[in-house]
Amino acid sequence: MKRKTLTAGVALAVLASGAVALTASPVFASQDQAKPQDRQAIAVAAADRAAAGGLDALVKNPDETYQRDLVTPFVNDLYSVSYQRTWRGMPVVGGDATVFADGSGQVRATVAGTSAALAVPSTTAKVAKAAAERTARAQQATTSKAEASRLVIKVTDDKAALAWEQLLVGTTKAGGPSHLTVWVDATTGAVLDQVEDAAEGTLNSEWNGQVKIDTSKSGSSYRLADTTRPGLQCADYSGGQVFTKSTDSWGTGSASSKETGCGDVMYDAQQEWNMLKDWLGRNGHTGSGRSWPTKVGLNQLNAYWDGSQITIGHNSANKWIASMDVVGHEYGHGLDQNTPGGTSKEAGLGEGTGDIFGALTEAYANNPKDKPDYTVGESVNLQGSGPIRNMYNPSLVNRDPNCYSSSIPSTEVHKAAGPINHWFYLLAEGSNPGSGKPTSPTCNNSTVVGVGVKDAGRIFYGAMLLKTSGMTYKKYRVATLSAAKSLDPTCGLYNKTKAAWNAISLPAQSGEPSCSA
Repeated sequence: MKRKTLTAGVALAVLASGAVALTASPVFASQDQAKPQDRQAIAVAAADRAAAGGLDALVKNPDETYQRDLVTPFVNDLYSVSYQRTWRGMPVVGGDATVFADGSGQVRATVAGTSAALAVPSTTAKVAKAAAERTARAQQATTSKAEASRLVIKVTDDKAALAWEQLLVGTTKAGGPSHLTVWVDATTGAVLDQVEDAAEGTLNSEWNGQVKIDTSKSGSSYRLADTTRPGLQCADYSGGQVFTKSTDSWGTGSASSKETGCGDVMYDAQQEWNMLKDWLGRNGHTGSGRSWPTKVGLNQLNAYWDGSQITIGHNSANKWIASMDVVGHEYGHGLDQNTPGGTSKEAGLGEGTGDIFGALTEAYANNPKDKPDYTVGESVNLQGSGPIRNMYNPSLVNRDPNCYSSSIPSTEVHKAAGPINHWFYLLAEGSNPGSGKPTSPTCNNSTVVGVGVKDAGRIFYGAMLLKTSGMTYKKYRVATLSAAKSLDPTCGLYNKTKAAWNAISLPAQSGEPSCSA
């Protein structure tokens, strides 16, 4: 592994007083664990007992079983353990569950994807497999790869049905990449549901100044491939080759250079990786010690996550949009896909997740060239009109909604991110944080006090570790309150998390936990 200077052609600027202060939180003080693997085993055993015994939200009857899926260490000696559900041996999609347990063997929270009865009249399909696959393919413009379909029990809006499930790789009808799972009712032939794992963001780019990045050396050549973070590399979109050169100095100082764009990707992704480890206790982007590759050179004003890699396009000035908030956003889509429950379905949640991870990465890096600001795409001016989204006051850009309403689930996905972005800012910074940070209007005219960006990130990521398939805004309220309570038994984080949700007009939900110190 080598470290080298990425030249961006601009001197470092002095950090303005409005930058986010990164201070240690007493709530999340590190714990001295002599045998972390033993404590993880104790937590997993407790979670397994909860799943087997039908604790709290975990429905259990003789026809059902929970099979352990992901085990993800968190902070404060907490572990997320997710389970996939079966009914009479058949996979139940939408019946998954997650459990928070600690290293002493205490179950701290349980979440089930549904409480609906799972029985279906028959496990024999009336619709032929081939017919269902034709229906699934019709949801894409083109299909380049199709996995064999399988019969499952699909739970949609708390209703169970026998369905054919198929994963398709190709392009969307709008021309973007597609990594689409479709469920076709095996009795009626209708499309029950679909989830698109590929995500695109209309974002922008920023140079990072002169920084160190991790690369690798093979023989006499250096490569934009990080062997300390397996899977992280950057290639030219045109030829697909990882950037290689004889010296370990990268970039021309111009964002119109693909080499500079790929150097920016490496720096940004490495900063996010470090943030995930240091702030959230996550082992790499995947959670299992790996990352994903990126290509720079897409001839579109856009950037994509396609289910397995990131692709970076350009802005209207033909500069590659590999800024920290863009790259952090796209890798955030990967995090959404690779946490319990998979990609968030309801409009706005996927884009909001990306924006939140972009903001967290900016705050962690605290780079004076791209200081933390809670705006998205402000730096290179994608289409000449400044930021594409604003987290502290979403209405300032394209009149995106600040407040949650019943219309959000049917709103365009980028605009629908407004309320959750607003919630995150209020949770992190509050409505009137001072110190040069912008004020943030509340939808109920309340005053909200923030918990700090790191702790806000832990609460949101904790909710991601509790999510199940079919996540909604309302379910995220419940999951974040469960995470906050698990992280802080004094209820301080819980109360501030609740106040932030109330402040964007998302009220109390059935099943949310209470907290009393």
